[in-house]
Amino acid sequence: MKSCRSSRKREPRIKRTDDSPAAADFLAVGRGEQPQRATVAGHGNTLRQPSGADRKLSGDGATAMSNPAIVQKANASHGTMADLSSKAPSRREVLAGSVAVGAMVLSHGGRAVAADGKKTFTILHTNDLHSNLIGMAPATDYTPFMLNDDKTRGGFARLATLIAKRKETRAGQGPVLVLDAGDYSMGTAFAAAIRETGGELQLLARMDCDATTFGNHDFDLGPDGTAQAIAVAAKAGHVPAVVASNTDFTANDPTLAGLQQLAKDGVIRRYLVIERGGIRFGVFGVLGKEAQFYTGGAGPVKFADPIEAARELVKVLRETEKADVIIALSHGGMEKGKDGRFTDGEDVRLPAAVPGIDVVIGAHSHTELREAIIVNGRTPVVQTGKYGENLGELVITLDGGKLTVDSYQLLPVDDSIVGDRVIADEIDKFKKTVTEVAFASRGYSIDQPLAVAPRDIPNTFTDISAGTILANFCTDAFRSATKADLGFTANGMMRSGLIRGKSGVQTVYDVFAVAPLGAGVVDPTAGSTLVTGYFTGQELKHLLEFFLVDSPAHPGEYFPRASGMRFRYDLSRPQFDVVTAVEMGDVDRGYREIDISGKDARLYSLTCPLMLAMILVAIPKYTKGKLLLVAKNKTGQPLASKVEALDDPRDDTPDLLPPAGTVDRGSVAIASGEGTVKEIKEWQAIMDHLRSLPVESPGELPVIPVDERAAEVRAINAG
Repeated sequence: MKSCRSSRKREPRIKRTDDSPAAADFLAVGRGEQPQRATVAGHGNTLRQPSGADRKLSGDGATAMSNPAIVQKANASHGTMADLSSKAPSRREVLAGSVAVGAMVLSHGGRAVAADGKKTFTILHTNDLHSNLIGMAPATDYTPFMLNDDKTRGGFARLATLIAKRKETRAGQGPVLVLDAGDYSMGTAFAAAIRETGGELQLLARMDCDATTFGNHDFDLGPDGTAQAIAVAAKAGHVPAVVASNTDFTANDPTLAGLQQLAKDGVIRRYLVIERGGIRFGVFGVLGKEAQFYTGGAGPVKFADPIEAARELVKVLRETEKADVIIALSHGGMEKGKDGRFTDGEDVRLPAAVPGIDVVIGAHSHTELREAIIVNGRTPVVQTGKYGENLGELVITLDGGKLTVDSYQLLPVDDSIVGDRVIADEIDKFKKTVTEVAFASRGYSIDQPLAVAPRDIPNTFTDISAGTILANFCTDAFRSATKADLGFTANGMMRSGLIRGKSGVQTVYDVFAVAPLGAGVVDPTAGSTLVTGYFTGQELKHLLEFFLVDSPAHPGEYFPRASGMRFRYDLSRPQFDVVTAVEMGDVDRGYREIDISGKDARLYSLTCPLMLAMILVAIPKYTKGKLLLVAKNKTGQPLASKVEALDDPRDDTPDLLPPAGTVDRGSVAIASGEGTVKEIKEWQAIMDHLRSLPVESPGELPVIPVDERAAEVRAINAG
C-alpha cells in the first residue's frame, strides 16, 4: 500500500546563502560586535499556499524584509500583520553570541479563528528518537507494510504515516506544528553513519518536522561530527530548523567551524517564528543543566543556564517578534515526586521560573506522560517517552491571552499503521551506508544474523537478577576480547536488552543497540572503545564500593557487573565499606579470594568501556578522597588521563563521554587487520563473542545460553 504522501516532491527546507546579511551579523556577534541591521527573518522562509504547495520568499529573509510587496503579499494570504521589525537585537538579546539569529516562516495552515475569536492549534511532537529509524523487537520482526503481524514499536515509516494522518485530521480545526525535543541521534546502528548520511534529520524533515533542538547525545561524535550530520542533511535539501538557544559555539576552535558555518547559513538558529493559520508561534530550544553534564563529546561547545536563556528568548519573542504562543523545546527531563509520579524535573521547573512560556515539549528522561502536567495553572508540559514508540498530540485553544488544553494523548506507533514507502526506501539506502561506514571493516553488515535468543534477555535495572544473563555475557565478551583478568561494566552502560520476538534471530542491528554509544580514540568508527587499566585488590574494592551506592532517581543503573571476579556485599554496613570479599576466577577455574586490605600490591587487569572508565578514574574526586584508586599500566605506572572537574553523575544515567585528547592511548584495546590498527569496540567484542558460541551443525546460528551457568550470580548479597 503506497502512502498518499509518497509522490509529493518537496523543496529543500534550507537554502544556503553564505553571503547573506544575516550571516554577516552572526560573524559580527561572534567577534563581539553589534549587528548592523535587522535579522529577524532568517533563511529558507516558506510561504505555504492554500493548495499545499511551498515556495521560497526570494532566497532569504533579508530580501523579503527589504521588499514590502513580498511581505504584504505574505501577510495578505494569512489575514494578519507580520511584525518584521527593523530594530537590531542587542548584544544581550543574542545571548552573548551563542548561535545564529532567529528565523521566520510564513505558512498557510488550517483556519484557527472561530466566530467567537478563539483560536485552536495542534502540536504533534516526538523526543529522544535516538536513531530508531526502524522498529525493534527484534529488527527481523519489523514489517512496516503488513498489519497486525508483529509486536514492534516505532519505526520512522510508520511514524511518517501517523503524522500525515493526524495532520490531515487536525488541519480543519486549526494550524498543526510538528516538533521534536532533541536526542534525535545515537542509540542504533544508523547513528554510526549519521556523519555520512544525516539520515535522522533528513527523515524528520520529510515528516514535516518544523523544528528540533539539541539533546546531550547529539554531541556524542563531537561538535564536528554534529555539524557534519546537519550539513549532509542540509545539502540533501531535507533538514528541519535546529533551534539551539543556550548553545555557544563561537569559540576560536577548529572543531567548531562546521557549527559556525551552519549558524551563518541559518540552519542552526536561536529561535524560529512560524506564522500559521492566523497564529504567530515562537519556538526556542534549551539543553537542561543535568543534560549538559552528559555532553562530554561537545568539547569546546558551551551551554548557558537554560532558565536565563529562556527568559531572554521569551522577552525577544514576545516583545520584538510579537509571538502569540511561545513554545520551549526543553531537553531537561522529568523526575518523580515523593508520591512516585512524574511531577518534577527541569521540564517543569523551566516554565515555573519563566511563566511567559506557553508550552513545553519535554525530553531527556524518556518519560511517557499520559497526561499533560499543567504549570502555573496554564502551561502544559508533555513528553512522549522514547524511540518514537509514541507520537504526542496536544490540542490547545487560545482565547486572547488564555491557553486551554483541549486534549492530550500519546498515539502508539505500532503495526496497526501501514508505513510510508518513501521513508522506508530512504532507510534502506541509509542501511547500505551504515554497513560501509561502521561494520564492513570489522567483518559485519547491518542485517547480518548473529545468534538466536531462546527467550527475552532483558536489561532491567530494577531487577538485578533478570538482567544478570546479559550482563554476564557482555562482561565475558570484554574479558575474552582483551584477555584481561576482569571484564567490568555497570547496568546503565547496556542500553538495550535482546528481545526474542517471533523467530529469536538477533542481527547486528539488534546487538549494536546493546552498546551503541561513544566515539573513537584510535580510529573514528562509532562506538565506545574498550580500555584496560591495572588495579590493586583494594582499588577493586573501592570501585565496587562506588558503584554499589544506588541512586534513588535511577535505581539499579550503577550496579556493578563483572567477569573473572565475584564479590560479596552487605548493604547494611556503612557506606563505602559494604564489600566484604572479592574473589578472582570463574566457574571453570574456580575462585580464590584476594586481599582487599591494601597489604598486597599485586595488580589485576580490568577491561571496561571507555565511557565507564572516565567515571571510574574520577572516583577519588567524586568521593572527596574517601575511595582512592589510580588506573595504571601493566608496569604499575599511572595512566596519563586527564580527569575533568565534573560532578558525581550518579543522579542520572552514566552517558559520559571523554573530552577529545584526554585518554591515554596506551590503555586502548586495539587489533591489527589489513595493515591498519583498529580499536576493539564494545559492540564488536559482544558480536565477536556471539560468533564464537558453539553450533550444533555448520551453517546454523548459535543459541545464546540462558541456563543456570549463564545466570551465575557474581554479585552475592551477603546481607
